[in-house]
Amino acid sequence: MSSPPPDRRQEYLGALLLNAAAKPFNVAVLLLVALAGILVGAPIALAVGLAAVFYAVSTARTLLDEQEQDKVLARLRGDRGRLAAARRAQVRTEQLAPPIRRYLDQAIATQRRIADAIDRAQLPYEALAGEVDAFVVMMDASAKRAQMLYDGLEENPPRAIEQRLAQLGGAPDKAALVESLQHQLHVMRTMERQLQRQYDVMERVVVELDTVRGSLLSVSASDDNANQEILAGEVRQLRDRMRAVADGMDEAARLYES
Repeated sequence: MSSPPPDRRQEYLGALLLNAAAKPFNVAVLLLVALAGILVGAPIALAVGLAAVFYAVSTARTLLDEQEQDKVLARLRGDRGRLAAARRAQVRTEQLAPPIRRYLDQAIATQRRIADAIDRAQLPYEALAGEVDAFVVMMDASAKRAQMLYDGLEENPPRAIEQRLAQLGGAPDKAALVESLQHQLHVMRTMERQLQRQYDVMERVVVELDTVRGSLLSVSASDDNANQEILAGEVRQLRDRMRAVADGMDEAARLYES
């Protein structure tokens, strides 16, 4: 029998209990024993109590059935897989500028490799894959902000504004125009810094995702339980770093909006 992910064990146990309680055979046992007791003239309370005992025994057998456990675990994994696919479907890179699209494509490719590594090796880190999926969607939002900055800079390149200012020189009759151009240049330079910040954050996301994948591949090649425990600690550290990257993405968003 496959092991449930440690961080989804409570969800797994709840799913097991629900599966056993709602199993048609177990429900039928409850109803038939209660009905049989009533038909033979037993007191209702006794018939219901006896039915409950048989139901509990039948439910317990279902809980301990390895085939049922595997079905529940497969269903949980299937739900995560469908969620991951839905999240990936939200991410579109076709309309992005090449430097932005490159980072996002790398993140999506690594995201899929992480999911494949977990599925093939049956590693107990499905929740981590879910975090990675959500993280890539967050990165997609950052890429869209970067694209808006990129478009603005393409339309009004700072170098072109500088050249126009150089052409005007210090002509006194052009003072108002020069002032407007200087303000525009300041805005464009600010946008340049914001765009570079977005690039830096997206590159860091790609590096962290590669680190996650490398750690998962390393443990999948080892049968040593101690190594798996070490990886569990490393994964927790990686999650902390990924949250730090998320904070960086939020900061970049605030810079963009300011």
